[in-house]
Amino acid sequence: MTSPPSMSRFAIAILTPLVLLGACAKPEADDFRDGVPTREAAELKVPGDGAQASALTADGHGDVGVVKGALLGQTAEFYVLTRTVTAVVNTGTVAILGLVKTITTFPPTSLKGDVAVWGPYTEPLSPNTWRLTVTRLAPQKFQYELVARSKLKTDADFVTILSGTHTRAVDAAGFPREGFGAGNFTLDWDAAQTLPEHDKNVGKATFTYARPGLIDKVTIDVDFKGVKDDKTGEIHDAVYKYASTPGAGGDFQYASTQDFSPEPGNTGTAKETLTIHSRWMETGAGRADVRMTGGDLAATPITTNECWSLSFASTWKTVNIAPLLGWGDESSCVFSPAEYSTL
Repeated sequence: MTSPPSMSRFAIAILTPLVLLGACAKPEADDFRDGVPTREAAELKVPGDGAQASALTADGHGDVGVVKGALLGQTAEFYVLTRTVTAVVNTGTVAILGLVKTITTFPPTSLKGDVAVWGPYTEPLSPNTWRLTVTRLAPQKFQYELVARSKLKTDADFVTILSGTHTRAVDAAGFPREGFGAGNFTLDWDAAQTLPEHDKNVGKATFTYARPGLIDKVTIDVDFKGVKDDKTGEIHDAVYKYASTPGAGGDFQYASTQDFSPEPGNTGTAKETLTIHSRWMETGAGRADVRMTGGDLAATPITTNECWSLSFASTWKTVNIAPLLGWGDESSCVFSPAEYSTL
């Protein structure tokens, strides 16, 4: 399974010149500043601490192939996998939404009616020029677009790197609640590839999110198109679906069709479909049901199921094609029977 791309280097390239803008944002821009989402609005949260996502490499890219198989009583392999995948998705979300939020802390270049614009701006040593536009569509609904171009070109050459809409949540008094709301945004790494300065990411990612309030159900869907597997270089699509309710646990699904088999993958043979469905209680105890079908597997799908305790220790595991690799008793599971992803 591949990991989604990281926006870290591109975000850093744009963030660097912001320190030169200085000054405090004008109060009249506050409405537009609250009209873009924060990273909390689209953040996937799984019980545990950061150490559990140890399969992440230093640059934020996860490689599921390096997750080591657990033994009975050790930290569950598919708990670590779930943490790893959600952490990698969050890496891209935090970078790009943090970028937009940072830009809006500075005074807009222009503010006219329902439109606020930051830029165009070019850092002296950067080959890129960027511009952020935030448009108020309704009292609580906003549209935003981050564009960039070579500093040697004209504004007609701007390409859209990020675009989205955000409907902010408000409290009983009608004031915006930071970190809450609903909307969608698309990251276009293919467009970024046309810039003089860019990172190695390709493809597009579309996020759809809803985080209404502190006790409400949170839903986040991510659709990746034409992204590259860091390990094999294969271009593919992937889908993530996340839901959680404060105090009641959560649910996470993943699906991707790639040349997984035979390993290491991307060998030019038929493609298989991998799905993962993880569920967990608020305590942290949970279960993952994993299935790989099609391609070189023909009519023999591979299924793996694992449960873990509130301390994330593996309590039961079964592999349909290798029964001797399993252990424990399914009665230890907080969820039963198996539920495979419908993605």
